[in-house]
Amino acid sequence: MTGQDLVDELRESYLDDTKIPYNWQDLELLKFLNRAEQQTCRRSYLIIDSTTAADAAGNPICQVTLIPNQAVYSFSRLVLQVERCKLSQMSLPLRPRTRDELDAQTFQWEATLGTSGTAGTAGGDIVVWPTWFIHEVNGEIVFVKTPTINDIAYLIVSRLPLIDFTLKTSPEIESQHHDGLLPWAAHLAFLKPDSDTQDLNLATIYDKIFTERFGPLPDAYAEKMRKMLPRQQRMRPRTFGS
Repeated sequence: MTGQDLVDELRESYLDDTKIPYNWQDLELLKFLNRAEQQTCRRSYLIIDSTTAADAAGNPICQVTLIPNQAVYSFSRLVLQVERCKLSQMSLPLRPRTRDELDAQTFQWEATLGTSGTAGTAGGDIVVWPTWFIHEVNGEIVFVKTPTINDIAYLIVSRLPLIDFTLKTSPEIESQHHDGLLPWAAHLAFLKPDSDTQDLNLATIYDKIFTERFGPLPDAYAEKMRKMLPRQQRMRPRTFGS
């Protein structure tokens, strides 16, 4: 469905707003629908990506170019969770870790360079590849131990949409979830503070319908834990509805 299709369906099936002058303008409803798509991704991780190198600002999403002796890299804020991280020159993926885990396991891990299992030689120089990575809450990704080589890290991530959809384009989430955007958009529409638009009872009803399909919105602490915790310790949100 295009943005216009969704706006028309929202007017007819949820808002009873089909007669001109409208209570809500098309672009206003389109904004609510885009916010609904963001919500679905935060709640149910509907976009899994392994191919998008970077976002519009050039921040890495699925490819991070490693530079010798640099451990910390900017990372796209669109990324919600790193599912997998593998260097092109290594056979096994890097393991996710938290700072607390590394503090407990490795003395001064920030300054250490590799282990006997990840070191080799090139022209007589020691070559070190990272062993772990940390997805920081501030949007950075840290490779531990600090690499001494050029390489590319290829990632599989769950993320937010790259751009907002328009009246002529479609949401990035799979088409089977497009109709699921309508209850949240209706929820936002009925919160509009105007005598012809505000209906807190309907806003609550559509909030509940949306949550039943996509799950509750994680709070700030849960969002932090999703980034920080290793895969084996994460509690992945189940996808609501189908």
